[in-house]
Amino acid sequence: MTEQARKRIFVLGSGGTIAGLAALPTDFFGYTAGAAGVESLLCRIPEVAELAEISSEDFCSIASENATPELWLSLARRAAELLADDAVDGLVVTSGTDTLEELAYFLNLTLETAKPVAVVGAMRPLSAYGTDGPVNLYNAVAVAADDASRGKGVLVVLNDTIIAARDAVKQDASRLHTFVGGDFGTLGYVMAGEVRFFAAPCSRHTYNSEFHLADIHDLPPVDIFYMSGGADARLLNVMADLGASGVVVAGFGNGTFSDAVGEQLHELMNEGLVCVVTSRCQTGQARATLPGLISGGDLSPQKARVLLMLALACNLSNEDIARCFAEY
Repeated sequence: MTEQARKRIFVLGSGGTIAGLAALPTDFFGYTAGAAGVESLLCRIPEVAELAEISSEDFCSIASENATPELWLSLARRAAELLADDAVDGLVVTSGTDTLEELAYFLNLTLETAKPVAVVGAMRPLSAYGTDGPVNLYNAVAVAADDASRGKGVLVVLNDTIIAARDAVKQDASRLHTFVGGDFGTLGYVMAGEVRFFAAPCSRHTYNSEFHLADIHDLPPVDIFYMSGGADARLLNVMADLGASGVVVAGFGNGTFSDAVGEQLHELMNEGLVCVVTSRCQTGQARATLPGLISGGDLSPQKARVLLMLALACNLSNEDIARCFAEY
């Protein structure tokens, strides 16, 4: 590859395990997330300079369990600024894995670009034996620098695997192969910097999204009500009383819930609360069984929450929100 043809990739850091440090290399869990900056990560993989011309910035340094929708919105705005620059050909965002799937989906819905965007994390801190952070970052840069990644929306890159942001699921608490693509599997693989795609996402995303950052000023609060045997339906009232504009129900099976919860949902929807039903199962479709209740389709409760927040922020009608859940 000639110097003129080298892609210019920007790495935007937000902390997480991938930048975590502990006193001992055998300490996989007692580390400080985000203690190392992006430059410290990049210094571990000098060969990344052979893939692309790299620029970087530490946007924030947090454990991702402390990430909020407000932080996602701020990060999305910074990412959009970088992607609007003709000197940037692609973007890599480092993140903690606890809320990585939510951040990636948020970016997938709000970044109006066909440029490649890869979100990457790690399951072991940078200081640990067998840390997966450096190789994950190396592979994420390779994906962001590959022309085949253009137009595929935001991509999650971990453990040699490329997954669409919409479908990425963290399925294991600690093992390296935690991220999977749910019902629809992976889009491709990247090994030692070599990228191969076998599929492309079908849902609307990025350059084809109707959620424009310029129109979004605040993200209305949305809570998740998790169904369990005997779950107290009064908690739905508490959510509404605390100011929730919407509620996502993580229902049993294909979205079922108790009669008591159904009665409470009916009352709250009559009062103007927007309610979406999903499944607490890892795969499969949820069905809406009450008038006015919106089906979250196959989206996880946490991703349905992201989409509902954006739809409410854009003042969409219930009819348009239902359409969004079918299209995104």
